[in-house]
Amino acid sequence: KDPYASSCPPSYRHTLSLLQQISNSGRWPTTSTARSKVIKRNTNVTTDVIVDDKSGRSGGGSFTIINPKYMDGILMNDPSKSNIRVPLGNTLFPDLVKAVFDLEESISTSTNRQASSHCAVNCNAQFTPHIDSGRGSGQSLSMIVGLGSYAGGELFVEGETNDICYNPLEFDGWRERHWTAPFNGERFSLVWFTPEIKGINNNSKDE
Repeated sequence: KDPYASSCPPSYRHTLSLLQQISNSGRWPTTSTARSKVIKRNTNVTTDVIVDDKSGRSGGGSFTIINPKYMDGILMNDPSKSNIRVPLGNTLFPDLVKAVFDLEESISTSTNRQASSHCAVNCNAQFTPHIDSGRGSGQSLSMIVGLGSYAGGELFVEGETNDICYNPLEFDGWRERHWTAPFNGERFSLVWFTPEIKGINNNSKDE
């Protein structure tokens, strides 16, 4: 029996299942050098992820995917204009990409949140205090939610504790210092955001 078992709401089950399949298969993409600098290193392993000694679970770290539908697909159909390379995650995991951005749409129905261009996909990653690089465009707030069976793992935003397990939270990651509390168990998190993309959305607020 999983000591950290938690009830997964129906709307999250498909996405969680895909995340677990990727993690268990060993196909989780390598964390970028820049992002690995803000993920706590476990001295007992050689990866930038948390390994829980009690459960024996290990994760994959963090990677980013982009929304194929953002601005009518401009990031996918005309990457030269956006100067953004299509991430490996989009190529390897198309089902996950669809599920992740469908989930954001489902979560956002009551808040009128606009669709994000990007999502950071994290597995068993404990982030250290940081402010996201770059700047938001129009949609200044990121949105994060935790999935899986774990204890702890709250998100601190400017020192305020937030339980994000199946409880989405919007926050300004570009201005507010944030980090992950220690945790046990299997913890995934999704962070939807829209950075400023030169030549595409940097003037969107004035149009």
